[in-house]
Amino acid sequence: MNSFEFEDWDEGRLRINGRFAGLLRENGLTTFESLIGCESGDVARQMDSRITSRIVLHDAAGSQAFYLKRHGHASVGEYLRPLLHGRWPIVGAANEWDAILRFHAAGIPTMEPVALGVHGRRSLLITKSLDGHQTLLEWLRDQTESGSHPDPDHVRHVIGELARITRDMHGAGLHHQDFYLNHLLIPNGREPGDIRVIDLGRARQQRRLGDRWIIKDLSQLDYSSQLLSCRDRLRFLRAYLGRPLTRQDRGMIRRISRKSQAIDRHTQKHGL
Repeated sequence: MNSFEFEDWDEGRLRINGRFAGLLRENGLTTFESLIGCESGDVARQMDSRITSRIVLHDAAGSQAFYLKRHGHASVGEYLRPLLHGRWPIVGAANEWDAILRFHAAGIPTMEPVALGVHGRRSLLITKSLDGHQTLLEWLRDQTESGSHPDPDHVRHVIGELARITRDMHGAGLHHQDFYLNHLLIPNGREPGDIRVIDLGRARQQRRLGDRWIIKDLSQLDYSSQLLSCRDRLRFLRAYLGRPLTRQDRGMIRRISRKSQAIDRHTQKHGL
């Protein structure tokens, strides 16, 4: 579990991880406006009122890469869409910042928090770039589409590690809500390594995590793991439960399968 020391800047508009305070000062990024208006870097993703950019900051020790996620004024649709599906809207950067800290507190590998900024209806989040990693979806495609036979021990290790992280996450009352393989990172290369959970913008923690949220996370994983064999997906469930599967688990497996198929239909319908 990582512990962080934070500093409050710009009359409380910014919360800064002290480990990066000197670097931010060196680059003149000491106010909310200087960060939200940072034009350097390349846009990695843009969706609704959110823009995520990869930025590189320099000091005497060298350079470091970060991801800056800027949240503008949320549209009416960003509030209404979740409400129409019986969910409470999650807007702004604060929820993801809190989730990152909760994941660290639970010992679940994730991003390193650098800065949170909130001013009115605008907000920002900076995390350290996880260079030298690829998504688990990219890794799985490399394993199954390269024409070479994947190392079964490597595959089993990754499945076991993913099951452990998922079990620990749910055991801590945390649920991701976007728990697809492209939101999980693994180091590049053939050697097994730690998996990190990213994109925690919708993650939440509950005192007692209901089956609905567990099935949702497991179904999202199952949907994005279709390149794996049925045997490997069942291996994941056995490792997640920590025991052999029984007749009593059939209901859970059917629920995961139905939800996974529903995700597929939704994806096909909307061309996602």
